Amino acid sequence: MKHFYFLLLFSLLGFALQGQEIRLGTALPVDTVAVESDPLLKPCRVQRELLLLQDAVDDWRTELSEDNEQSEAWRRDHGRLHTWRIGVDATTFLRDAAFSLPFTRGYTATGFFLSPYAKHLLGPDAQLTLGVHLAGAAGYDGIRAWQPLVRLEYEPFEHFRLVMGSLYGTLAHGLFEPMLDRERYIYAHQEEGVQILTDYRLGTHQRWRMDTWLHWEDLLEPWQPKQERFTLGSSQELTLYTAAPNRSNVDGVEVSVPFSFLGCHRGGQFSSLDTCIQSLFNESVGLRVNLPLGQWAAVAVDAPFFFYQDISPTKCMAYNSGWALWPQLSLDWHFAREGRNRQDFWRGAWRMLLQAGYWQGHQFIAPRGSYLFQSVSWHRPDYAEPERRMVTAKLAFENRYTSRLALGLDTEYYYDLAHRAMDFAFGLYIRYGLMPR
Repeated sequence: MKHFYFLLLFSLLGFALQGQEIRLGTALPVDTVAVESDPLLKPCRVQRELLLLQDAVDDWRTELSEDNEQSEAWRRDHGRLHTWRIGVDATTFLRDAAFSLPFTRGYTATGFFLSPYAKHLLGPDAQLTLGVHLAGAAGYDGIRAWQPLVRLEYEPFEHFRLVMGSLYGTLAHGLFEPMLDRERYIYAHQEEGVQILTDYRLGTHQRWRMDTWLHWEDLLEPWQPKQERFTLGSSQELTLYTAAPNRSNVDGVEVSVPFSFLGCHRGGQFSSLDTCIQSLFNESVGLRVNLPLGQWAAVAVDAPFFFYQDISPTKCMAYNSGWALWPQLSLDWHFAREGRNRQDFWRGAWRMLLQAGYWQGHQFIAPRGSYLFQSVSWHRPDYAEPERRMVTAKLAFENRYTSRLALGLDTEYYYDLAHRAMDFAFGLYIRYGLMPR
């Protein structure tokens, strides 16, 4: 218990910083957030998820560039290269999933994530992050789970970053829900392993973004009575064309091709369990058209196709292969009022996301995806339904109260056309310490 008291004391110190990261050795606060750079405020590109639920990657090169505008004495005493930064990231959540169809079970969870941390640049190309991730749930006495937060990031050149240790995971990967269940944000929040992040400009109108990672979930030591488990994934998007901004400085139509891969393996040569070795693959490829509607709104059409294969030596699943499609129409509307000062501006920053789609699946299985979209049941191993058809809808609101405090509300609906029944879920979230992209 002494360790928990220390962690709580460290966390309270972070809250006392009033939403700022503090550099040790100086009384000057670090404000790395500019209104113009925040995705909740700038002219928008449709995002499929609440922004506050996505971990933002540190942009220390921009901070170093800003430091270079200061005097040499200031950089020596306060510069990003010569100081530690301490802070805290906290999220409170209420999630109610009213699922009654035979494919998965519903649940209700309210709780928090708390991550006090310290960051230090090891040079202009590398950063060390140390901290701890705590998870708590209402109705559970004490801390439900905790994990060390250790992340080393190396960026040998501007558009390539290697991350090892604690990853930027779950919803930050940007995968569609049928491939990576958004509920994992609640029950499998932390990911650990190796990650590569790239963002290249291929030409005037072309761009390539990639997030590739290995998440090692279960370690197998020789002759242990269990199996090793890991997930290998890659989420990529190739922008084929982006129209030049118009006279109002609003970007034009953007056409891109998102494609992703997710492979899940369970087995291990030293396992003493007499059970099957399993390797399941999912892929997704599609077309996206993003059309800005003025400065504060955009509409997007997504047409992704999904695929599934079981390449295990011994087949244990109901189906060996399958496919699905999920066309969607999304409206992302940002609205803000400019107040007398920066604080008033933040308080008026709102975002609304509206989505509608149609799902059709044939023998589709995704071991890390939402079972709402699959042809097998999570809790009934004898139940399978090869053909699935659903109408889906989502409505979400997001408010950035300050540069580091955000509130989000979302509700989702899944109407199964064969069962003529609807599952739904809603969530309420508050996040403190958020750093925008």
